[in-house]
Amino acid sequence: METTWQREDVTTHYLKQVRGGIPYGAEQAQIMLQVVNHFVSEPQIVMDLGCGNGFLAEILLRSYPQAKAICIDHSAPMIEQAKINMEPYKNRCELYVGDFSQSIDSFARPNSVDCIVSGYAIHHLPHSMKKALYKDIYQLLKPGGIFINIEHTASATEEIERLHDELFIDHLTAYNKGDRQQIAKEYYNRPDKADNILARVDVQVNWLREIGFNHADCYFKWMELAVFGGGK
Repeated sequence: METTWQREDVTTHYLKQVRGGIPYGAEQAQIMLQVVNHFVSEPQIVMDLGCGNGFLAEILLRSYPQAKAICIDHSAPMIEQAKINMEPYKNRCELYVGDFSQSIDSFARPNSVDCIVSGYAIHHLPHSMKKALYKDIYQLLKPGGIFINIEHTASATEEIERLHDELFIDHLTAYNKGDRQQIAKEYYNRPDKADNILARVDVQVNWLREIGFNHADCYFKWMELAVFGGGK
């Protein structure tokens, strides 16, 4: 599926000016690790969907020295950044340019992956494709395995969405030490905005439960940013 994330200028801007400014980014990663460690204390195979520069996969490989990672992103510029960032883990990491709007079953066997994570990627898919992907994820997970999605989700109302946007701009302004008016202009006119197809977190958690995930829940939420998932 074509998105603006296949443009190098969009990926560069995101990695330099946005990724580090995401509110509670460190806490989101910490929650991911806490949930993974509770359900799968020694994962052998992990998968990162929409891996970007490998941020989440790097955290998992650093935390679990026995683990190997399968990293997939449909953006060639992002995979090039991942090659650089994941160089210390190159013997434990496979990087693929892949479009997971299609089936991901070519990247791993059913019942073979201990942990599947995704960070700010699945929301680019239409809702029907989200559901199909969640079903694929369930099939690939080992029994007892866990899926964690760190994700941009929809607000319940337009007023809460406006509040989210203003608070997010505040965070970006502080992170970049820039002019708030200019950062707000860039935020509201960002080229990737049209790629966002957001669904409420409670709706997506219910999808997971319908598929058969155990312990499906939202584990952390700040405005439109949520960490949710479930186990097999």
